[in-house]
Amino acid sequence: MDVKRLVMKLSDLKQYFFNQLVNFSKSEKKIFFNMLCEHFLKILPHQVSLNYEIEVSNSNFKFFKRSIKRLKSNEPIQYVLGYTHFFGHKFKVSSSVLIPRPETEELISWIFECYNKNDSIKILDLGTGSGCIAITLAKYFSNSKVFALDISSDALKIARTNAKKHDVEISFNKADILNLKIVNENYDLIVSNPPYVCKNEISKMAPNVLEHEPHLALFVEDSTPLIFYEAIKQITLSNLSSKGFCFLEINESFGNELKNLFEDINFKNVVLKKDTFNRNRMIMLQKY
Repeated sequence: MDVKRLVMKLSDLKQYFFNQLVNFSKSEKKIFFNMLCEHFLKILPHQVSLNYEIEVSNSNFKFFKRSIKRLKSNEPIQYVLGYTHFFGHKFKVSSSVLIPRPETEELISWIFECYNKNDSIKILDLGTGSGCIAITLAKYFSNSKVFALDISSDALKIARTNAKKHDVEISFNKADILNLKIVNENYDLIVSNPPYVCKNEISKMAPNVLEHEPHLALFVEDSTPLIFYEAIKQITLSNLSSKGFCFLEINESFGNELKNLFEDINFKNVVLKKDTFNRNRMIMLQKY
């Protein structure tokens, strides 16, 4: 069937879509098709099967064809759509920023357990990327002041766009965590999801991550796997307020090493936390 020459119904488009993505599982095809229907056709996932008889315009078919091509090249669906959801909010994403993961949502939930929603706190997000952490915290702690840093100018553009979309005021600045000197500033909460994937782990990574997400935000040298955490420790020693908290996402392979790194006389509480898959994926420390 030459689908370009016939009147195409949604059911025909689904069949075409499924036939094209031969290297994807049936469940992936269904999820991606539903997401694209919602994005291009404004049909919600639970309504797709109820709309199989509607006609698909040529322009919308072209959108799907371009999306299929990008998916075949292992581009993540979030980049194809141009957005993702994080903690119930919609965020713009591009290949300049990492796609937020569920583990980072778990980190946010842990932070919420340690504060009252009405607390007036000063927050620093190191390596903000899309701004998803800083913006989620700013929305939740409406009385807070939030500062966010990233080394990537392109990432900061995305973060500023997301902050404007969510109507939160955040001070974004370009800075390198590894060469950061903050003078005469203290923060009640410091949070970061820094690069922590060793290059010897590349062979284990999915092509959609390896080929499209920014390596600058992912990888560290095998010889210095904790380099960002060592830098963050110095930042917390200099700029975390007394009784303040620092929450970090971590590589599960270095949980014990990181606990040892942060078990310092200046910190009264260093806690590793497992994610829903029972992996050490985050750490919290509190300053005396």
